[in-house]
This record gives sequence, structure tokens and C-alpha cells, in this order.
Amino acid sequence: MTSLKVLDIISSLEEWAQSVPQELRDDDSLRKRLFDVVQKLVSNVETPAETSQRLLYLPCEIMGAKIGGDLDIFSLLAASNKPLSTEHIAKSCGAEPRLLLRLLKYMSSIAMVNEADTSFWSPSNITRNLASRHSAAGINHVHDSVMPAYHALPSWLKRREYKTPTAKNDTPFAQGHGALPETTFFSWLEQHPYNATEFNIFMGVHRTGVKTWLDHDEICHALHNTHEAEVKENEVAFVDVGGGIGQQCKALRAKYPELKGRVILQDLPQVIHEAEVDGTIEAISIDFLEHQPVHSANVYYLRSVLRDWPDAQCRTILGHIRDAMAAHSLIFIDEIVLPDRGAHKFSTQLDLTMLAMLNGEARTESHWRTLLGSLGFKVQDIIVYQKAGSEAVIIATKK
Repeated sequence: MTSLKVLDIISSLEEWAQSVPQELRDDDSLRKRLFDVVQKLVSNVETPAETSQRLLYLPCEIMGAKIGGDLDIFSLLAASNKPLSTEHIAKSCGAEPRLLLRLLKYMSSIAMVNEADTSFWSPSNITRNLASRHSAAGINHVHDSVMPAYHALPSWLKRREYKTPTAKNDTPFAQGHGALPETTFFSWLEQHPYNATEFNIFMGVHRTGVKTWLDHDEICHALHNTHEAEVKENEVAFVDVGGGIGQQCKALRAKYPELKGRVILQDLPQVIHEAEVDGTIEAISIDFLEHQPVHSANVYYLRSVLRDWPDAQCRTILGHIRDAMAAHSLIFIDEIVLPDRGAHKFSTQLDLTMLAMLNGEARTESHWRTLLGSLGFKVQDIIVYQKAGSEAVIIATKK
């Protein structure tokens, strides 16, 4: 490639950095392709010194986002129709102007905010992305709850000779937070209501804007196949096991308001207490490690649940569901299904997070098939609906 051609490409990228072409915004697959290519290009052209700079100071990004959220900088800038001065922002958020200027300069250097003029600031794309309450909850959760587990993971693995954990306790999370070894992330949340609230808000919407299982025709077809026979109103159509505050139940009712039968949300009592459901959804407090009280439902659905647990506990959870299933029942496991080669960083970084927080795991297709087969399930299909994150629904029946 000639130097002139390289310069032309760089010039085009510089133009796009200033104003993203509308066709890229409209075509999500094209946008994701560009996103991945640009990130790969950066990793291939950076020098050893630049690699060190990137990795050594990477924690500053989550730190900056946390401070910006605490001060409501992102929402303030996103709501303004003109650039705001450092003094104006300082007065609004109660920070000292001199210190705030240092924070804003860092945020601007990584495009977290835009430096419109000397000591004047406007929203960038990232500012708007971080301005919502839900984004703030995600930042708060990772900074306050997850980062200590990340920090503990290297030494934790070294002491255990780099072996896959089998217990649900004695986690890097417990070590990082200075908690007793028997403390799990979820038992810790019971004693830390602020962290629990931020986690539940984040989990409720952390994949907002991306495709879900309800956007995929094959998955929805399998759901409707269980309703081919006339379903009575008092029969159970759908059970969301460990379903959080009810976002998937609500999404199901919104997409298929004509769906007959009961829709049931299940989770721990403290989660059900915060559930956002109406009269079309029943909320039941359970511990899915203890039992599955709802029998013969058409569909038992688990979203992002089993990744939280080692295989032994997954066997317990799935075993209770299997015992409650009828011959016509299906289980939908909405999970990461890692490919054997070329996994995306969205899924691999979540895998390491599950390890650090819960001794959990994102599993490969062969792992899933082996696990389910050993419990008496027959996998009917594995349908990938979000390629970048290896998000899929495993559809299985009792053998």
C-alpha cells in the first residue's frame, strides 16, 4: 500500500471521528464491524511504550467515570444546549473549580467529555452514553463491588495453583473485600443495600439496545410451539427463574400480550421486593438452590443465571427444574455459549468477571452439552442471537 493511500485512509478516519456518517449509525452490523476493526488496528500499530501506557492507566477510565457520575457531570452536560464553563459545572456539582478542571481535562483526553473551548465543556457521544441512571448504576457496581475482586484474582489464582474452582464460596470477591471465605457475592449484597440496588438496576438494563432472545424468530417460534394446544388461563406459560426485577417477563408480555397462561417471576425475597411488575406477572420468592415449586410450566427460562455458579451448583439448579418439568415442558437457557475459537472480548471479559466474583464460568457449547446431557436433558437447539457476545438460547427437554 502506498503512503498516499495510507494518508487517504487516515484522512477519512479523521473525518469520521469528527462526524460519523449516517449510514454507519443506521447499519448496526456495519458499525460493529468498523468498531472491531479499529480496535484491532490500534492493538497492531501501538508501540511497547503505548501498550504500557494503555494498560498501566486503564483503571483511570472507570475511576473517571465514577467521579463524573458522582458529580452528575454527564447528565448536566447532556442536558445543556450550549457548552458549560468549568465554573458553572463546579457551582452545579459543588466541586472546587481548580480540582474539577483537572478531572475534566482527563475526561476530555479520552473523549468522555468534549473540550469545546478553553475551560468550556460540551457532551461527547460517551457523555450521553454515561448520562443515564442505568449507566451510572453499572459504573457504581463495577467500581464499588467488582474492582476489589479483579484486584484479588491474580494472587487468588496463584495460591490455588491456577485450578478451576469448584466451590461456590472462598472467592476472589471475598478476598478482595476482606470478607469471610464463606461470604458469597449475593450474601454480601444482603448486607450492603446500596450495592444491591446498583447491581439490580444495572442487571435490569445492562443489555438495553442490543438484540435479545425475543428478537429472534426461531426462539419465539419454539416458545409458541409450546402453546399450540389451547392453554388455560390458570396454567403456567412461562417461569423466569432468577429473573431479577422482572425485565424479561415484562418484555415477553409486551411483545405477546395475547399469550395465555400465567407468567411467573422467581428470585430471592430481597430482589422480588424491588420487582417492577404489574398484575399480568406473578412474583414469587424462592431459592433456586433449594427447590422449584412451579410444576409443568410450558417454559422454564434462565437468563444469565448459570454463569454465576460452578458446575456443582448448576447441577442442583437444573436438577430441581428437571424434576418440575412435564413431558411438554421446555427449558430455555439464555447464556453465553463460547465458540471453541475466536471468542469476542465481550464474552471473555465477562467469563473472567464471573470467575473473580462468583467462581462462575462462561461455558463452551461442548461444556453445555455435556453438563445438560449428564442431567437427563436433550438439547433441541442452540440459537445464537447476539454474535459479538456469544449470547444464545439453549433449548432443551427432558429425555
